[in-house]
Order: sequence, then C-alpha cells, then structure tokens
Amino acid sequence: MFSISTFKQQVVPVRPNMFFVEMDLPSAIFGIGKRDQVKGSARRGGTLQNWFSNMPLNPSSDVLPKFICRCESTEMPGRTIATTDDTTSFGPNLKFGYENTYADHSFTIIASEDMYERRIFEVWMDNIVYATDLTGKASSSAGLIRYYDDYAQGSMRIFQLNDANRILAKYTLQNAYPIALSPMNLSWEEQNTYQRFTVTMTYRYHVVSFPDLSSNSIFDTV
Repeated sequence: MFSISTFKQQVVPVRPNMFFVEMDLPSAIFGIGKRDQVKGSARRGGTLQNWFSNMPLNPSSDVLPKFICRCESTEMPGRTIATTDDTTSFGPNLKFGYENTYADHSFTIIASEDMYERRIFEVWMDNIVYATDLTGKASSSAGLIRYYDDYAQGSMRIFQLNDANRILAKYTLQNAYPIALSPMNLSWEEQNTYQRFTVTMTYRYHVVSFPDLSSNSIFDTV
C-alpha cells in the first residue's frame, strides 16, 4: 500500500521555493556616461545620474552586469509547438509541427525600501515607448518608440536549485523586455505585509540547460 511518508524518505523532491532570477539590463537605456538623458522622463529628474543617484551602479561599466531581483514567485516557462492538420491523407488527421510558440512570462518582485526594483522597470518601460509629455513643446518625444535592439538586448534567466544550492535547471529567455507593470496597493489596513508588484516580460524564445551534477561546486554555471 502506498505511503506518502515512505515516499518522502526514499525520494528527495525538488522544492519550488529554491530558485532565483536574474536578467540583463539594456545598456542603451541604462548606460553610464553614454546616454544620460532619459527620454520621456524629464518629469522625474531628467538624467540617469539623478534618477539612479542612490543606486549601487558600477560607474566603470555601462550597465549592471546581472540584475538579481527579490523575486517572490515565478514559474519555469513552458512552450507549445504550433501544428497544422494534413488534409490530404485518409483516416485520422495527421498534425505536423511547424513552429515553437512562447507565452509571455510574469514574476512577482518584493520591493526593497528604496524602490530600487520598481525604478529599474519604470525607466526601462519609459524608454520603450516614450512617456506622455503635456508641456506642448515642439521638441517633445512623447509617443516615439525606440529601436527593438535598444530595449531587447539581453536575456532573463531562471534557475531551479536543490537543497544544496546546486543548479538543477537554467531557463534563458532571449530578447526579454517588460510589457506590463502591475499596480501596487496602498492601504491603511495592510500593516503586516510588504509591497510587491508583478512584471510581465515578453521574449523571442527560450533555451534550457541542465548542468552536470557530478561537479563539486555549487551555483554551477551552465
């Protein structure tokens, strides 16, 4: 007879809370000393130096090499193979695969006390479609759109770990960029909780890799 306690003793399951997320930020938007003006964000201070004055940016590099956010929840992405029916054959239909399709990916972030993570995505999205500018100036860039290669340069990576902090799987979402930023609740009644928000990323495709667990190191790169 099946026993769940015996099963747990014999099988070590993978835990859904053993994970972390990191991503590349587009250097064309977050570059230091190369592109100071944040188009469409003049109402927030005008320059990247002012906007990120309290952030631990490395002035010797164009961009934070790996932005690791306080991700509260996400998922390992799935994919679907699009098919078409063969109508020329007799009998049951044949389905032929012709394309991989990838759904948009969402994850929830815990906001740190200086709203560091929220600021990252606000600036990123401001520099995809420039924000509304009601000043009436002829030089307004409101509504203009950046080139795809400017805002979708990098990748987003999702790691599944085991209890020994060894990487079991790594999903890399290529050409990822944010398309939706959720509201953040403000309420007198919510006293024993913390601020969080959800980001929806779209991406072109993803690849998955599984490291060699025979290595003795933890956080193996794959």
